[in-house]
Amino acid sequence: MTTYDPIWDEIYGKSSQLNRYPYSSVVSFLFRFAPRDRDRSQTRILEIGCGAGNNLWFAAREGFDVTGLDGSSSALEFARTRFADDGLDGTFVEGDFTALPFADPAFDIVIERAALSQTPKPDAKRAVAQCARVLRPGGLMYAEIYSDRATTRGRKIAGGCLVETEGPYAGVGQIALYGRSEIEELFEGCFKIMDLSHTETVTISQKPQEVFAHWSVIACKE
Repeated sequence: MTTYDPIWDEIYGKSSQLNRYPYSSVVSFLFRFAPRDRDRSQTRILEIGCGAGNNLWFAAREGFDVTGLDGSSSALEFARTRFADDGLDGTFVEGDFTALPFADPAFDIVIERAALSQTPKPDAKRAVAQCARVLRPGGLMYAEIYSDRATTRGRKIAGGCLVETEGPYAGVGQIALYGRSEIEELFEGCFKIMDLSHTETVTISQKPQEVFAHWSVIACKE
């Protein structure tokens, strides 16, 4: 059981999962909730588990001040090269999201997409507390976290993770699935959840049918 599953070094090293374009959910969140009372260059965004920097690439193009943190040097090198090639400014740091190497409060917004789902649940709790620490008062966090309604199957290990998985989200190492009460507990004490939604996608044409499911969380630092 580790905070960062080294399988991602292998995945990124093979140029797999080096996504180039942002997720629509992240785009929608930023357009809805980014501060409007100041220039975008004055809004600082941190993404934990930023991978290839695809979400931050979009944010930087929109004029935001962006920082990404990930455990994979391969992914970060790809992100740095892409930003340089596109003439964009961004800071990329290799590190552990349970011990963020940033001052508090340093950021207006923190985003994550599935990073918390791929670490043991106690570490995810510590990571959320770290995100709260580096956010200014009233700052926002957007998270997408795998749901226990997904039909992912595997062997359960310490920390609430599944390994040797089959079905949705297979092939990316350790995975933690969350129920609603666990989502609320994850953010309790650090954030007030402003919006919580659940999304399910069923593969109708596939037999047996599989369910991809995740929680979307918008939370405000208390």
